[in-house]
Amino acid sequence: MSKLKYRFNAETLSYELLHINQGKRVKRFFSLFALTFVLSVGCFVGYSRYFDTPKVLSIRRDNAMLVLQLELLKKRITEADKVLYQLQQRDNNIYRPTFGLDNIPSSIRDAGFGGIDRYAHLEKSIYSNILVDCSRNLDKLLRKVYIQSVSFDTVAKNATIIEQMVDCVPAIQPLAHVKPRINSPFGSRTDPMFGDRRPHEGIDLGGHVGEVVFATGNGRVITVERSFARTGYGNMVLVDHGFGYKTRYAHLHVITVKKGDMVKRGQQVGTLGNTGKSTGPHLHYEVLMRDKPVDPLNFFTNNIESEDFSSIMHLDDVVNTEKEFD
Repeated sequence: MSKLKYRFNAETLSYELLHINQGKRVKRFFSLFALTFVLSVGCFVGYSRYFDTPKVLSIRRDNAMLVLQLELLKKRITEADKVLYQLQQRDNNIYRPTFGLDNIPSSIRDAGFGGIDRYAHLEKSIYSNILVDCSRNLDKLLRKVYIQSVSFDTVAKNATIIEQMVDCVPAIQPLAHVKPRINSPFGSRTDPMFGDRRPHEGIDLGGHVGEVVFATGNGRVITVERSFARTGYGNMVLVDHGFGYKTRYAHLHVITVKKGDMVKRGQQVGTLGNTGKSTGPHLHYEVLMRDKPVDPLNFFTNNIESEDFSSIMHLDDVVNTEKEFD
């Protein structure tokens, strides 16, 4: 049974039964409910503002763990880049030069990616800085790895033809002398005609007019010049050996090859002479590696036996024309 409520009547000095209709009861209920709801929401908002809920705490822990993992990933990318840099240095300084390949410049190895909006979708995150850094560094690393992989493929391809390369490298001296007779070495020297200091991009090998001049490695004749003017190289032959090597034979008296001929090591290309800017009979001999002159003495084989040397030069099969010009 519901409790009865009474109200004191001051006029009659008696308690009278209080009658409350159903509409007032419903209105009072909803008023109380609304007040309770507002108070609950206010308490929740106030608590959430100053204290983290269990769910928020869990999200914060997960975010902190993700940031830590991103930092570790960034560090590992940096370490991998250092290891790759060492491989790049070996590739440029050891592997590629060994097989006559040009170095890969850093402008190609370290080239970035175009487009300013490549990482725009990451910049909306509160962790955009580390996300963009990781993504950019990873992209650069993958590109460097790809370029290095292509380079190793090229080196491996050249390694399969190493035997051919050994025959092409200019490894002997171009005259039939057991020991080279060097009139003028490689490097800076006093010009014998003009008297000033000038670079000498080859070596001058002394000899007699008519001595046979040999190709120092297998290759193809790419230039033949004939000139008896007292300037320049005079009669000259340039041989491309491949693998980045070329040799030049200058001041020749007679040229016995023509442009496009394939020559082998020890094959005659001409005879020693005194043409061009020359002060006496000699052979001006150059070795070019990737079109840059290098000291030919670095390529001479010094420990070869005289019998082996004669065999390589095919001296028994070559007609020495020295007597013709005595």
